[in-house]
Amino acid sequence: MNQEELSKSQAATVNAEKFMGIVRKHLAFEELTPTLLREMIEKIVVHECSYDENGTRRQDIEIYYSFVGKIDLPEA
Repeated sequence: MNQEELSKSQAATVNAEKFMGIVRKHLAFEELTPTLLREMIEKIVVHECSYDENGTRRQDIEIYYSFVGKIDLPEA
């Protein structure tokens, strides 16, 4: 592993630890507040909607979390 890869890996670890600190701080939240959103969410990208052959509307939304970026979750 070269120095650049090592630095990127260390930065990713630090960012993940920062994100988890925010998550732990708000783990038992009962209300989604503006403060919580500002701390946890970096940005939200809303894509143009589309319709399938049945006329069902689909709109993709990407959520980029602070310090860790976008997390791809498996579709349900």
